[in-house]
Amino acid sequence: MRQDERLWRVWWLWGIPIAWAISALLIVAESVRSAGHGAWGDGLDLARLAVYWWWLRMAWRCSPNVGHPAWTSLTRLALAVGLVVNVFA
Repeated sequence: MRQDERLWRVWWLWGIPIAWAISALLIVAESVRSAGHGAWGDGLDLARLAVYWWWLRMAWRCSPNVGHPAWTSLTRLALAVGLVVNVFA
């Protein structure tokens, strides 16, 4: 993914599969943790955060590539909120 890529491509074409992967990692981490394997659950949580961080960096860099400048601010706000949610989930 390049920095000059349009935001909609990063947001929708990459964001939806990333959201599925993050959700799956969260569910599996909680299941593993419930089974008594806390270290594996923590490892899966770290993997989830790494996946989100990778996508966040792509989307952040591409956020100025929009038709209206307000979308850049809204995108960056949504990305920051998503990071907070992923950290505390």
